[in-house]
Parts: sequence; C-alpha cells; structure tokens
Amino acid sequence: MQVDRKKRQPLNRLPLFVAMLGCLYGASAIAQEAPEADTQTSEQQSQEAESAPTELDKITVTGSLLRRVEYDSISPVQVVTADTSVAVGQVDAGEFLQKASVAAGSTQINNQFGGFVVEGGLGVQTVGLRGLGANRTLVLLDGRRPGPSGTRGQVGAFDLSMLPTSVIQRVEILKDGASSIYGSDAVAGVANYITRRSVDRPEITINGRIPFDGGGENYSISGATGWNFDNSSFVLGAEWQKYEPLKVGDRDFFRCPRDLFRDENGNIIDREDRSILAGTGLAGCNNLYANTVIDALFGDRYIPSPDGSTVGMIPGYRPRANGRYDDPNGEAFYEDVLNYDFYGNQYILNESERYKLYGSAHFAFQNFDWNTQVLVAHRETSSERFRQFFPLIGGSTALLPGYGYANDPTYAAPVDSGLAQPIMPFRSDSSEKIDYYYVNSGVSGIFASTDTWAWKADLSYTRSDGDYTNLGIVASRSGDVRFDDNAPVLDYFSPGFLSGERMDELQAQIGQNHTGRTVYDQTVFTGIVNGELFELPAGPLSSAFGIEYRDFSIDDQPSALSKNGDLWGASSAQTTKGDDNVTELFMEFEAPLLKGLPGIESLTVNASARWFDYDSVDDSDYVWKTGLGWQMTPSFRVRATRGTSYRAPGLYELYLGNQTAFLSQLSIDPCIDWQNSTNSNVRANCAADGIPGDYAGGASSALIVTGGGAGVLKPETSEASTIGVVFTPEFADFSVALDYFSIEVNDQIDRLGAGAILGGCYGAPVYPNAFCNLFDRNSGTDPTAPNAITEVRDSYLNVNKQRTRGYDLLVRYENDLPIGQLEIEGQFTYVMEDFQLLFDSEQASGFDLDDFNGDITRPKISGNVRTAFKRNDWTYTWFVDYVHGTNALELSPSTTYFGYPTAVRDVVAERTVYHGFSVRYEQPDWSLLVGVSNLFDEDPPEISSGVRNTYGNVPAFATQYDWYGRTGFVRFQYKF
Repeated sequence: MQVDRKKRQPLNRLPLFVAMLGCLYGASAIAQEAPEADTQTSEQQSQEAESAPTELDKITVTGSLLRRVEYDSISPVQVVTADTSVAVGQVDAGEFLQKASVAAGSTQINNQFGGFVVEGGLGVQTVGLRGLGANRTLVLLDGRRPGPSGTRGQVGAFDLSMLPTSVIQRVEILKDGASSIYGSDAVAGVANYITRRSVDRPEITINGRIPFDGGGENYSISGATGWNFDNSSFVLGAEWQKYEPLKVGDRDFFRCPRDLFRDENGNIIDREDRSILAGTGLAGCNNLYANTVIDALFGDRYIPSPDGSTVGMIPGYRPRANGRYDDPNGEAFYEDVLNYDFYGNQYILNESERYKLYGSAHFAFQNFDWNTQVLVAHRETSSERFRQFFPLIGGSTALLPGYGYANDPTYAAPVDSGLAQPIMPFRSDSSEKIDYYYVNSGVSGIFASTDTWAWKADLSYTRSDGDYTNLGIVASRSGDVRFDDNAPVLDYFSPGFLSGERMDELQAQIGQNHTGRTVYDQTVFTGIVNGELFELPAGPLSSAFGIEYRDFSIDDQPSALSKNGDLWGASSAQTTKGDDNVTELFMEFEAPLLKGLPGIESLTVNASARWFDYDSVDDSDYVWKTGLGWQMTPSFRVRATRGTSYRAPGLYELYLGNQTAFLSQLSIDPCIDWQNSTNSNVRANCAADGIPGDYAGGASSALIVTGGGAGVLKPETSEASTIGVVFTPEFADFSVALDYFSIEVNDQIDRLGAGAILGGCYGAPVYPNAFCNLFDRNSGTDPTAPNAITEVRDSYLNVNKQRTRGYDLLVRYENDLPIGQLEIEGQFTYVMEDFQLLFDSEQASGFDLDDFNGDITRPKISGNVRTAFKRNDWTYTWFVDYVHGTNALELSPSTTYFGYPTAVRDVVAERTVYHGFSVRYEQPDWSLLVGVSNLFDEDPPEISSGVRNTYGNVPAFATQYDWYGRTGFVRFQYKF
C-alpha cells in the first residue's frame, strides 16, 4: 500500500527522543540516557504537522543503515543529551563527549597540550574511545562524515571545537567496532552528534564558567532561530566562545614542582635550595633550569653565587657546590637557580577564541526530500611558554681570561680552543588560526513502486585552512659554533641574559616568528538503498546496500626557516603533502528469526559487510559484523555483536614530513640509574654501552623527530566483541544495562614513542639491535653532556597489537513523587585489560609489563552519577565524577635519591571524587541555570618528579582530573 506522505508526521516535529523514551521502558529496551519528552500538546503537534514539511516515516539510528519505526539497535548505544551536559557545567560539544565514561578513562586531547606536539596541532579537541586514540574513533554529524581540521602535518581527526553547542541536541555513542557500517576509522566506536531539526522561537543563550581561584575563565554567547513552512524548514545557529588561559601561577599545585621524595618514616628528604632564591617565595621549586654556564673544558657549572663572591670572569658567579646524601657531610642541597618570577605566566591551558555559524535546510517535495547542512567555524588559539637556550660559544678557556661571546669582534681565538655553554631562558610562544568549512547536501525518497524501499544520496565537502606561528631561535643568528655565525653582538655571559632579565632584547636579536600553513580537503559521496526483501514468519527481512567514495588530501607547508633547518633546537620540518581515495561497497541485513514464543519475545539477527579499495593500499580488503538480539521477556534482553574493522594509514601517517618535539632525559632513558633497575637486560646492556651505573641523565631535553611511513605501512585490522544484558522491569521506571566489550587491534599503526625505542634497544636480550639505530647518544667523553640522548627518530610504523577489555554499566531511574520528579542516572566503565604489545614478544619490548591497566592516565574505573529533582519550575541537580586511583606500574616506590639508598617516591595518583550542584529555574520565555562544579575544591593528585611528565607535580596527560578547582557556572537563555 502506498504511504500517504501528507499524513506522515515529520521527524522534525516529532522529536526522536520521544521514540527513545518509549523504547527505553518498552519491550525492546536498550540502555541509554533518554532525553526529556517534548512538552507540546497534541493539538500543537497536530497543527504543526499540517504546516511542516513531510519526511520519511522511518528513521535510521546510529549503528545501522536500516530504516526503523522505533529507536532500537542490537549494538550498544549510549546517548548523552545537551541539556544534561549543560546542567553539570559542561560548556562545549567536546566536553559533552570527553567526559562520558567510555572516553574519560583515557587521555583526551584538549586545550591543555600547548607544550606538546599533538595530532591536529595547538588547541585541537578530539575524542578517543576505549583509549585507542582519536584516529580510531569516527565522529559523525547527523550520520554523515565531516572532515578533520587542524594544523601541521598530523591532521586526521575531527576537531570537536568546531561544533556550535546551540544546535546540538545529543550525542549517540556507538560502543563497538563499526567499520562494516561506517568504514575506516570506526575501530573503537562512533560518536554521532545529532543536531536540532527545528527551532520554534528565536533564542539567545549566555554562558559563563568562572573558577573561584581565577584563571581559565570561559564565556560564550550563542543564538539559534528557525523557520517552518508548508514544505520546508530552516535552522540557523551561531556561537562565540572565549577561553582565558590558565597559568602556572594560578594554582598552587602547578606553581612549585618539587621532587617529593621521602625517607622510611615518611619525612620529606628533598634537597635543600641553597641558591640565590633561598628564603624567597621562589625557593624550592624546580620549574626551569637556566642561569648557568657550563665550562666545557673543565666541566664546572657556574651559577649566581649565593654569597656574592666571584670566581671566574662573570661578576657574581662561581662554580656550584651541590651536595649529596652520600657526601662526607651527608647534606643534600643544590645551588642551581630553578625558578623565576616570569615562569608563573606560562600557560597550562591555552587561550582560545572560537566563532561558529551553522545552517540547515529541509525541503519536502512530492517524490523526494532534500536536506542541506553548512558549518563555518574560525578558531584562534595561543600558548605562551618558556624553553632553554644553550648555545656553544668558542673561547680559549671560556670562563678564564680571554673568554669571548657571540660574534665578539675583538675576539680572535680559534673556535676549537675552548667551549662554553651558557643556559638562559627564552620564550616559546605559539599560535594558530583555522578556518573550517563543511557543506553537505543530500536527497532521499521512497521508490514509487513500493512503500518499503527507500533511497538516499549525500555529497559533502570539507576544507580546513590553518596557519600556525611559532617563535623560534634563528640558528644562523644564534652565535652557536655549530651553525653559521651571523649573530649580533651579544654577551651571553651577561647575568641579564642568563637570568632572563634581558629576554626581550635577546628575542629581538635572535628570535623570529615563523608561520606555516596546512590545508586539508575532503569530498565524500554516499548512496544507499534500503528496504524489505521478503516476509519471514517472524517479520520482514530488512536490507540495505550502498556505495561510498571518499577523496582527501593534505598540504602542509612549514615556514622557510623550518624547511631550511635554520631553527636552533629544532630539526627541519618538511612538507607533508599527499592524497588518497577509497571506494567502498557495503550491505546490511536484519532478520527476525522468532517471536511470540515462551522465553522468546523476539529473536533477531543482524549481519553487515563492507569492501574497501584504497588507492594507497595495494590490495583490497573487507570487514564484517554480526549481531544477535534476544528479547527473552518484556523486561529482560540479551544482545551480542562480533565483527572486524579496518583502518588504512591516514595521510599524515603516510606522508608526514619530519616534525620535532622535546622530551626530558628522565622520561625516555632506561639507562638512568640503571644499577637499580629490576630489568637484567637493561643493567647488562647499559653497562655494555659504557654508561655509569649511577648516571643521572642529561640536563637538556632530547629532540624527538617524527615522520611518515609511506611505502612501509600496511592497514591495521581489528576484532571487536560485545555481549550485554538489559533489564527494564515493568514494576518500576528503572533500567540497567551491563555490556562486556573486547577490542583487539593488530598491526597497529603508531609511533613507538621515544621511551619504547630506547626500551627496545636496552631491554632486549640481543644488544645492540635495530632499535638502537633509531636514536643518538653522546659519548661518555662529550664535553657538555656526556651520555645524553640527543635525538630520537620516531616515525610511523606497524607495531604488534593492542587489546582492551572491560564492562560498561548504565543505570537509570525515574519516579514521579508527590512533591516532584526524581531522576537518577549513572554510567561507569571498568577496564579489565589494557594490553599493548609493541614487538613480537614480551621480552623484546624491554618493559617488565605489557598490560598498562591502572597505569597513570589509565584508570581501571571511571564514571559519573547525576541526580536531578524537578519541582514546578525548579530543577536541582547533584552530580559526581569518579576517577579510580592509578600508579606507575613499572616503577618501584623504593629508589635511591642523591645518595640516599632507601628513599621512597610517590608513584601513586590517588582516586579522586568530584561533586557538583546546579539549580535551574524555567519560565516560558526564559531560564536561568546556576551551579558549582568541584564543590569541595578537590586538587588533582600529585606524584614525585621523574615518575611521569608533569605540570607541577600533576600528571600532564591525566585529563581525567579537574585543574580549575571550585568553579561557578551560569547559563541564561531567553526565547523571543
């Protein structure tokens, strides 16, 4: 029978969450966070149905290509609504997703990585489900694939900061592998942002989030409006967001990093600060090593003299006299200057400003519908930080009579007659500007000869155009004897330069801002037909068939200084340029096998497959997925899926030109203090390399160089399984879903990491080996940094595998009490295994373990609970976030500290619980939300120095923790 299109209720006037709410408590329930029901009356809905455009009467849900009459899927799907996210103080689309339990248990790239090179560049905001990384999590916008954005050569994931919150209704998170449905990248799951299909009245929303201790403030103004006509509707939204920086000096736990080592009785035994800072507010804080000159001939390190005496040619400087616990006097102290007034201005969280414009149009014609989306965004992000500048300067005996300085016209001694290395602070500022454009246009309809078969075709185009600027040191002007000497006349041994007092002058002479540009283009065409093949005894066999073509390219052009290798302290960054395309064929079937039997309300099986043909890959490949849904009783359901996924190398993984970053020696070198290592291979191999057993590590950071793997990389494959139970008793408005998940990625495309490369060299039973060729170490007789790691070459390659297993728990309860409505919901993820095997065997990796579950930044348990009570116009919300305790699994708390043989270091990040509260008052034309997050001002946990990369003593990559402290937030919305 032909469907009467004029009588069909359009989707944009019957919101999808009504169906979701019904199915959550119905016979075919799935565990999700159900949005609130629409408050429109039946009369209003009927009137709007007559004037609104007509659309198809079935819907397509996340995780399936099939059209359905209800919101239901065999795959586990979690829904996060914008309203509930806002009620707990989240202010942008990225936080909506990154704070969900399925993502919160692993590091998420957000605004805090200004000092690190991350995929996508400064200020990018991505999501990686299950700890498998952003490049294995596919982000969709209304079921379609927008392209990535970012800067530098490593652009590959969608930047969530480009989405305007004013038009986001919810996020549907598919929590199993889905390459057979959505193609490459959907290895760990899919995040599908669903936009609002209609806006009844123009509205404006003002948001503010202000930490009580200052710093890191966030402000935004957004607006949305819409128009509905007989056969069309339009939505228009705009947003402005401003993120103020959070600085080192804004928080006590960032301001003063300490060693945090203790004796057997728990007393702090950190070395005493006897530098010129002793007795001041800057004392005892290890922020930046500078204000020092190394005499390369004699090995002395000259520091500002605490007693004002002078030894050598620098007034007020003398050789340092640091002490250790194993010295005759048994005192451990240092005279190095490790802190500065200006360091409190270093950014911890970047400064960012964002502008976003969104528009959508929906037209319903006699035989087809036409939908179009446009997203335009502009983001500006900046970071202000500090680094070391330590050129090698020639001299007869650098700190004795006759020493010279950079380009001294009166100095004529031969360069090789002596060397000195002044260490001074220098700014390391960076910024970027990105323009992002996305347009999608699609048509859909029902075949005229049937009312069960439909078709749709979509075409989209994405362009990301970004400039990135960095303040660098021009090597050819630096005065460093290792480069062409065209330096200005600067006396680097002047206390003003060494201390940073004359940093502006130094920057003006040898510093230069240099800018690169990155352009990423993507075009996607998708065509799908779906419908019912034939009737089975339990219902129709549904099917879908489709084709997709994607073409994408990247062109990253670093600055001329970078290309020419004329940046001091950084290797040359070369052009990243390349393109790829893929053609995919796919299909899905779903068959109801049984229904209406004892113990079998319904039994449904689903199967899907997808074939890939990438231009960059020699052979084509395919993936598959099967699923089973068993409704045993109206209250109890079992669901299970199993399938494979496929991810071809991304453009940046193939064509990345050399990029650089810096890591401390402590974080990568297993030969530091190897005499106390528990790994026998490390002890034997470090000794064979001639490194002293008590080697303390180089003072300067190591240069890390990364590049692409074109011609070497092959696609990675994965297997994923889920099995879950859903319980929705009829006697209460209560639902609970418990799902087991397992995902294993093989031939994983990754960079090993500098620590793994050195671990593979010194931790393997065979030494030397191939991993030893991937880094450079100074000889033991180097005049400035003996035995220090200078460069690590860390390009993309296929490593062995990664596996994660665990459970997701979702609970929801609702009750209409005599005094109001109560709603409680909780989501938790428990990880049983977080396994990463880099090489062929456990022994060859050089590590004592391969399961990093519970390691710092990888908590076993993360989750949150939200309790809301609504009475009349008031809604009260209490919310709790939980992060399980973690520890540095490969490190023992017992160690040696500057000759103290039984020292104890803190390798544990304690569990953390955050509480918050908000109140919302609603009127027909306006609403006001006021709340406080981190109500009890819980500080993030701290660890000892050298255990992990830290800001202060806080683990730098543990994005689960709140760095703002107690924070107030307010949201005012007015509807015209």
